[in-house]
Amino acid sequence: MELARRVDRTRDALRRRLDGVTAPVVAVVGGAGPEAVVALLALLEDRVSFVLIHPRWTRAERDRAIALAGASLRLESGGALATVPAAAAVDNPSLRRGAGIVFTSGTTGQPRGAVLSRAAFRASARAHARAMGWRADDRWLLSLPTAHVGGLMIVVRCLHARRAVVVGGRRAAGNFEAGETLRVVERDRVTLLSVVPTMLARLLRTTKRPPPSLRAVLVGGAGAPTALMEQAREHGWPVFATYGLTEACSQVATERPGEPPGGVGTPLPGVEVRVAAPDGSAGTIQVRGGPLFDGYLGAEPGAPLERPFEADGWFDTGDLGAIGEDGRLRVVGRRTDRIVTGGENVDPAEVEAAVVEWPGAADVCVVGLEDEEWGEQVGAVLVPAAGFEALGGLDGLGRHLGGRLAGFKRPRCWSVVDRLPMAASGKVDRSACARLLVESPSQRAGEAEQ
Repeated sequence: MELARRVDRTRDALRRRLDGVTAPVVAVVGGAGPEAVVALLALLEDRVSFVLIHPRWTRAERDRAIALAGASLRLESGGALATVPAAAAVDNPSLRRGAGIVFTSGTTGQPRGAVLSRAAFRASARAHARAMGWRADDRWLLSLPTAHVGGLMIVVRCLHARRAVVVGGRRAAGNFEAGETLRVVERDRVTLLSVVPTMLARLLRTTKRPPPSLRAVLVGGAGAPTALMEQAREHGWPVFATYGLTEACSQVATERPGEPPGGVGTPLPGVEVRVAAPDGSAGTIQVRGGPLFDGYLGAEPGAPLERPFEADGWFDTGDLGAIGEDGRLRVVGRRTDRIVTGGENVDPAEVEAAVVEWPGAADVCVVGLEDEEWGEQVGAVLVPAAGFEALGGLDGLGRHLGGRLAGFKRPRCWSVVDRLPMAASGKVDRSACARLLVESPSQRAGEAEQ
């Protein structure tokens, strides 16, 4: 009853502020706390479109997302409402009423806003229910921020199935805390948990024994090491590998209860997956079906959506995989240079663009480095410009990036060189840059902010 009252109060406040606004869009700071859940339930109930703002984005990152979405109102993490400058509120007729906009890493140097319709939300929720089923006592812990499509879809699936969302398990700063998560799981008898591999590793380091209430732990957001999954299963953790993407409302394929483990399981009901390879070997993964997004926000506020679909509706994910004779999908890599660190997607082009804005940087190459805890860490090979030292060197560059990029996007390992290594094609040799960072880093930062 208390939840219903809070949703009603938020909905009424939104209605008063949005009265007379045509096709409104509300910006929501997508944390993992109760305020975010209440806000999303109110917006979904009233079919108001929303754009999710990552709680760890800088002001510049937030302002860009709000402008591209044409938001007319901002709902802060504490529940306060703030009016967006009128110039930013641009009507986009391509947005269907009640759509959600989630920003994801792209290949253009800036995150892209994927537009997810209410129909896509419903299709994804139904597909999940058919694949994993629901129990009357199910409770899903919101262990991921709702600015991630994985966290958003926990709220959507539980709303669709009328099941409980449990809030807790993350420190105030938003970082995952294994011990606190385990306490919440046991206290509130959580049955469902979504984690990225880094979170699973921390849980296993904290305790080998899984809480008895857990019936499924979905592991996704990045490739889960086989050894980690085997270790979890040996100790009785009910882990299931899953593969998905923002553009498909999170889940595309998932291992199922009662089936032997393998790859990331079979595609969800109603979701079609094919691999674009002529001989059945590894190729690009393509997806089609009801959970697919409408398209990306255009590069300018109010621009029509960019719809990167083939004529027959297939969407190329950019990931590499293969489908076995058993029908299970196996993800073997990424075609793009995207970095996945602690479950967060980082586009090297975005980081590179922010670095070279600084006058002390002439050129840079950003790559992902293997890391046991985070999966990958962000590293950068830098060519300094005149005035590099006078501007503060790497410390000065770090201060510059602090106002432009979220902490998880900033490089943690640097190598300063006279020129970037080049491949025979004339392009920057990213593999050589990665070797430079491993073999002779100029500076390593402290523990990454994740």
